[in-house]
Amino acid sequence: MKKKICLMGGLAGLSNSYIKDCYAMVKLSGGQSSGGFIGCNYGEIYNSWCQTDSKRGKIMAGFAAKNEGIMEHIFYIDDRKKKKKEFADSELALDSESIQNLPWDYERTWNRDEVPRRFKEDAFHIESGVADEWIEIDSIEGFTAFADGVNRGNRQYQYAACRLTADLDFQGKKLIPIGEDDALPFKGIFDGGNHSITNFKIKGKRKYGGLFGCLKDAKIVNLTVDGMIQGAEYSGGIAGMMEGGIISCCGSAIRIEAKKYAGGLVGKNRDGILIKNYAVGLIHEHKRPWFLLLFLIPLLLLLLKLGIPYPSVPVDGNVQAIHDGLKPQNGNTAAFEFNRLIVFTDGIGELAFYNPGNSTQDIVVKLTISDQELIDKLGVNHRTFLDQKRLEVLGEYDPETYRQDLAVSGRVPAGSRLETLTLNALQDGTDLPPGTYKGIIELVFYDSESQEKALLNSQLPVGIEIR
Repeated sequence: MKKKICLMGGLAGLSNSYIKDCYAMVKLSGGQSSGGFIGCNYGEIYNSWCQTDSKRGKIMAGFAAKNEGIMEHIFYIDDRKKKKKEFADSELALDSESIQNLPWDYERTWNRDEVPRRFKEDAFHIESGVADEWIEIDSIEGFTAFADGVNRGNRQYQYAACRLTADLDFQGKKLIPIGEDDALPFKGIFDGGNHSITNFKIKGKRKYGGLFGCLKDAKIVNLTVDGMIQGAEYSGGIAGMMEGGIISCCGSAIRIEAKKYAGGLVGKNRDGILIKNYAVGLIHEHKRPWFLLLFLIPLLLLLLKLGIPYPSVPVDGNVQAIHDGLKPQNGNTAAFEFNRLIVFTDGIGELAFYNPGNSTQDIVVKLTISDQELIDKLGVNHRTFLDQKRLEVLGEYDPETYRQDLAVSGRVPAGSRLETLTLNALQDGTDLPPGTYKGIIELVFYDSESQEKALLNSQLPVGIEIR
């Protein structure tokens, strides 16, 4: 049985990237690992603090329940009334004299006169950047329409530059996250304009919960939120999941029922940047009533007897069944055919992918292009400025090996064809211009019966022509 994970942190449940000048004052209860600032840190954290009131966690820490990264000039304040269990990182609890000597930025960021530290009022703002066109939101109806546009995959909204021009009070009504699916994340700019979105509820079983469900290379600034989240695997006041991009000068007052990854600001931060943010509120682990086990035991025994299937990648909506008279062979057999030159016209590419009936593997097709090919043909790799800087800082960037997805199919079952692929934008949101390019087809295999993902995949060179 898969081990249950519940990581909770005052600011973020998990982060593998960069955090600076942030603080959290969040009460935590339960969880496999809970830290007053972060559950698990695999990245870098600088000049940050938290006030901790953590209870009943398996691994309880004042600042970070697990740290395999870098943490400098940080501390926590133990706010528990009863200290029955010592925090795992007790050495990070500093006295007032040590706090005064921390080399923080007191001219532009922190107010030296406040203990614990708060941001300077005139410093809690950042310019959102320049855009050709801004979408302005001044009502709940406008916000809902914008969220609906992103969640429907409308690229005008998905990559939009958006500005909030008024405070929005949901008065306890339900809110649908912007970018509620990782297949359709928000990739644009959202400038809160120092306004707030308050009194919202996000309830029900879902993967991502937050004002933004899933972010990818987005920029979220100058925004404060106040709400409640229940039932999401990834939960955070601003975002359930953040992949790349930046969140800055944002605040969150949140109440979360945690299931997997939960943070006051962000549930899980993968490759993103958090600068000058705060979170306050309450996070507690989701618990099922014990008496439900009485009803679940017979069902579990039945599933064990019948076998529990692996979760399946959805079949591509454009797949066509074929009748080639072939039957699956014994063992693991994969066979396929496709065009070695994929020509795209108006965003639709001619793939002609064939997975014969004698195959024992279903296949997902990914068309990728290397950063080096983009540099050679276009002069730039079309990554966002923030993502490029992040890769350079990490010191692991090689344009020959780093690739971007141009198109990804759904599952193509054995005994079927997929004639076309739909072209996606490059990482910075621009379209690949007309021309010919060298690409790579990546084939991801799944067992046709169990849907278990194979350990080995295939990569083959392919030509790309954009008309």
